[in-house]
Amino acid sequence: MKLHSILLPALLAAALAAVPGCKKNDTTTKALSGYLSVELPPYMGCGETKTFLIDSLMTLICPDGELIGYYFYDEETRIADTLVTPDGTVRKRYYTYTAPSVMGDAKLTLAGFMSKDSKYSGFSTSYTTTVVSPGLSGTGSITGFDTFGSFTFEDPRDDKEYYYSMIGELDWMRQNLAWTGAGVPFHGCAVMTDVFGRYYSWEDAQTACPPGWRLPTDAEVVALQENAVANKDIPGLAGKLMADLYFNEKRMWEYWRDVKITDELCFSAMPTGYGTASDSSYEFSGDYEYAVFWTSDEEDGLGICRYIYQNKDIVYRGRMSKTDFVASVRCVRE
Repeated sequence: MKLHSILLPALLAAALAAVPGCKKNDTTTKALSGYLSVELPPYMGCGETKTFLIDSLMTLICPDGELIGYYFYDEETRIADTLVTPDGTVRKRYYTYTAPSVMGDAKLTLAGFMSKDSKYSGFSTSYTTTVVSPGLSGTGSITGFDTFGSFTFEDPRDDKEYYYSMIGELDWMRQNLAWTGAGVPFHGCAVMTDVFGRYYSWEDAQTACPPGWRLPTDAEVVALQENAVANKDIPGLAGKLMADLYFNEKRMWEYWRDVKITDELCFSAMPTGYGTASDSSYEFSGDYEYAVFWTSDEEDGLGICRYIYQNKDIVYRGRMSKTDFVASVRCVRE
């Protein structure tokens, strides 16, 4: 999601001609000082709302002391809502933004504008959010998921339903665990829990699985590929675990000649990336490139994970911090 500041667009100015004081800028106008900032969550659910208090957003200053008006513009509905007029009249103190009912990117703009006879130009800032929806039935943000050969079970802790498949002598979850009793959501957005699953530290992952399920051992991951060597990377396995999935109609695994995605084992690995601790929050990266899963094993004080990188048909073995690195969880059952 990209935050950016722009001069008041001519298109907006034309569309908002009915807004009091809104005018087309010319070469004689002067610039206001200060800044504008309006932030939406990076991801929002269809129809989700966020409310803004205009008092905290009136941050522009006119050097000559002129008053400044403020409005929000919803690009989806093409509706401008003036909260403060250029003469200082407060029409509304609160503005509630409602995300579109369809998935995709949506933009909200906050603008400051002057009276018609002012020599100062207006100024605006915009923020784009991605609208998402859960579910794997073809109506949610994740599409391309083939349920053939799958079974379902319900987590009694929160009644969430998961797909799983039988691989060898174990049942393996086909979805990333999304239990909210531990872990963190993608970019801190709760709506992403049921889209990408949660991200857990190794320590949290040890007890995160539903009753009757557990984390797989590293040896059980190795056993998925015939003749694989213990404690080593596993060539030839990644494509059998990867699913050709799309997020909001964008392909998740990029095409690489060395990787043939078949999801032969019905594991359906999704490249949701990973997170690393940063102060009191987490920074996320590697989405569309990496699928990273914890095992129950540890080595030299580090947790053992298995991960796939998009351009090689290899399941790699990694050692990561037990507390400062968060990854996806797939549980197994005897």
